[in-house]
Parts: sequence; structure tokens; C-alpha cells
Amino acid sequence: MNKLVAKIKQASIALVLFSTPVFAVDRSILYGEWGTEQQCLRTLITPQGTKHAAPFDIGPDWLSHGDVWCRLIWSTVNETPHGAVAWAKTLCGEDSVRDYQIKLQLTDDALTVIWNLQFKNGPLSRCTAG
Repeated sequence: MNKLVAKIKQASIALVLFSTPVFAVDRSILYGEWGTEQQCLRTLITPQGTKHAAPFDIGPDWLSHGDVWCRLIWSTVNETPHGAVAWAKTLCGEDSVRDYQIKLQLTDDALTVIWNLQFKNGPLSRCTAG
């Protein structure tokens, strides 16, 4: 029994040591507001409307887009030749929760958000403080 426990401990240590991506980057490069020009300027969606376009706001634990808030559960963030790619599980909603797997693809200065590998937003630019 002691040999089995020792082997399990060794396997656990190896898993921890070798599961860290070699080319991992700090996910804070994705933090901030990202959008189209209209989203960053928060222009009216329709000229006589009352609803304003909104950028995606990404932080350490949350992604928001207008009135929609999603809890982020980060997975991996890896460096690519022109930026980074990150994966996160999101839990979105208020009264009922929907979960998505998102891929955040940063290429040069453009961010694309891909939801469940089916729907995408972007490319988005980093909004500048106005």
C-alpha cells in the first residue's frame, strides 16, 4: 500500500510540474476595454434610440458587455508569434446561468472573442481612455 501511495505522489508531482505551459503569458495583457470604434465611443445603436453600443470589458474575474456580465474561469493563456491565445469558461446570466467556453485570440493589436467555437466578436481594438 505504501508503494502505491508513493507512486501516486510521484505521478501527482510530475503532473503539476509538466502541466504548466512552456510559453505561458500573463493574462493581464487581455484586460481592459475592447471594441469597434462605435463600441469604444458608446454611440447610440440607432439614431433615435436610447441604447448605447458598449465595448467588452475584460478583467481578472469578469467579462462584461453592456448589461451582460460573465464570470471568467481562466484555463490557459499561451504566447503566439503575434500575440496570445487564452481559454476560459464563462458563466453568464442573472436569473439563470449559461456557460460558454471562450477563446480570446490576440493577434498584434486586435482581439477576437470566440464563443463555443461557433460565434465570434471581432476583431476588436483596445479602447483608449477618453
